[in-house]
Amino acid sequence: MENTANNISRIILADDDLDHGVIFNQILKQVEPNAELHFAHNGDELFELLGKFHPEIIFLDLNMPCKNGFECLQEIRSNDILKSIPVVVYSCSTHMSDIQRSYLHQADLYMVKPFNVDHLKTALDSILQINWRQASSFKRHYYINNRFVPFTA
Repeated sequence: MENTANNISRIILADDDLDHGVIFNQILKQVEPNAELHFAHNGDELFELLGKFHPEIIFLDLNMPCKNGFECLQEIRSNDILKSIPVVVYSCSTHMSDIQRSYLHQADLYMVKPFNVDHLKTALDSILQINWRQASSFKRHYYINNRFVPFTA
């Protein structure tokens, strides 16, 4: 993974699970103390937030009220202003159909929510160091045996 010249610091987490949000924020502050994290608790809040704040990366849960993650991803990728923002699907689902569908909807990465904080810390550290301008070459590493697989740090 390539280190970027500037660490990613403007982040949105779209997730309706408040506990995940609190843990994500605590670990993010350890990895990137200057990070500016904004929360959206559903798909509608995400687009309201995107109207005011332009993040460097979005972590997107699939199962949210109002608009689910797939609908949000499709809307982001069809918007000329938003489509270049890297989107990491951040989900509890390990179903191959969700992973495949996320990548087909042009997710940049699919990350299964970690079982413990050490895994989350390692994953966030790795993800925030990716050179997202060259993400297409990185994404090829997650296409194995004619199917996409989730990110592992």
